[in-house]
Amino acid sequence: MRNSRRNKVWIYLSLIVAISFDLYLPLESVMSWKPLLTLLFLIYWNMALPDKVGILEALFFGVVLDLSTGTILGLHAVMFVLITYICQRFFYQFRVSPIWQQSTILFFLFFIFKLVFAFDFYGLQRDSSLIDSGYILTAFIFAISSAFAWPLVFFILRAYRRKRMKS
Repeated sequence: MRNSRRNKVWIYLSLIVAISFDLYLPLESVMSWKPLLTLLFLIYWNMALPDKVGILEALFFGVVLDLSTGTILGLHAVMFVLITYICQRFFYQFRVSPIWQQSTILFFLFFIFKLVFAFDFYGLQRDSSLIDSGYILTAFIFAISSAFAWPLVFFILRAYRRKRMKS
């Protein structure tokens, strides 16, 4: 019981560090295409310890990110929950895949994630296009950077888990 509680503290601490990096570290010039560490960390913990990190944590950290960034309340939360659900649903297939295949899957998930933010939820755009011309390129770069960041996040968090979490 005590080990389990201590392990959860280490998991939450890593997620707080990730959300801090997402909110306070980046420069404005790279903000639109840098990897979203909070979501990458949630995916890792969901894959490594699915009984400890799941939908509720994804919802919580998504709402925190929504409140902190000023986006539509619940948009990050819904996307985090959806991606976390997909990772949990296909947990066994995702976990045993090689790292390059995991990165490819995450590329597509992050590309769709970024495209969702292009929708005009308020109806402010006058033309019929939901996406401006440069946004797809930005979404593509965001997905590529996230896919390339995945192996680094994976190996760092795995070393962290093996060092800090003794079951």
